[in-house]
Amino acid sequence: MKPRIAITLELSAKGERCLNFLDLAYAECVERAGGLPLYFPSLIPPTFADEAVAMIDGLVLTGGADIHPSYYGEEINSPVILSPNQRTDFDLRLFHASLKADKPILAICHGMQIMNVALGGTLFQDIPSQVPGSLLHRGEKDSVPARHTVTVEAGSRLAKIMTGMVEFKVSSTHHQAVKALGKNLQISARAPDGIVEGIELLDHPKFIGIQWHPEKDPHGEPSRRLFQWLVEMARTEME
Repeated sequence: MKPRIAITLELSAKGERCLNFLDLAYAECVERAGGLPLYFPSLIPPTFADEAVAMIDGLVLTGGADIHPSYYGEEINSPVILSPNQRTDFDLRLFHASLKADKPILAICHGMQIMNVALGGTLFQDIPSQVPGSLLHRGEKDSVPARHTVTVEAGSRLAKIMTGMVEFKVSSTHHQAVKALGKNLQISARAPDGIVEGIELLDHPKFIGIQWHPEKDPHGEPSRRLFQWLVEMARTEME
């Protein structure tokens, strides 16, 4: 059997109507790496998180809109486009359930921010207005990402995954970023302007967070290595 990799979905809420959706590129990257993609809608009651995690071998926390600042003890003070709290609540519970079960996680963009906030960290609500001299981290349209380099921190878990690749270009579609690190997190990559582009959890080798979007460069070597790492780690859950 292939490792079962759950992929979280974005959530759009208009009045009483909720719609989950997914960029299929995530599933294609998981499948290409040898995993079986499964979709985890945020409409699953959060209380089912432990049961949901018990069914899988690994997890991709995907990109999305902004986490409400109240989740990290702040009020809105910059331009934000908020993700529904229902999705945030579900993603946070799914992260904690995966942490408790020691299931591998690849947390991407919004997913990395979930990872940081779940462990008590904070975010820059808007990079352009809060980080003077910052690069463009988001294209004018989400369908056309910004491009910039990231540099991997020597000795990090990410450095082992990217062996021989210290600096490379990535696709970026975010305007928020890690400010204060959550408990037991360490930085594994940065952009040239100092913005945190990678985090990992000490003493938990199965957790990687990245701020860029590897699924937007599905045939690139960094993307291949990241999804291959996730599937290989998930495969150990089956043994």
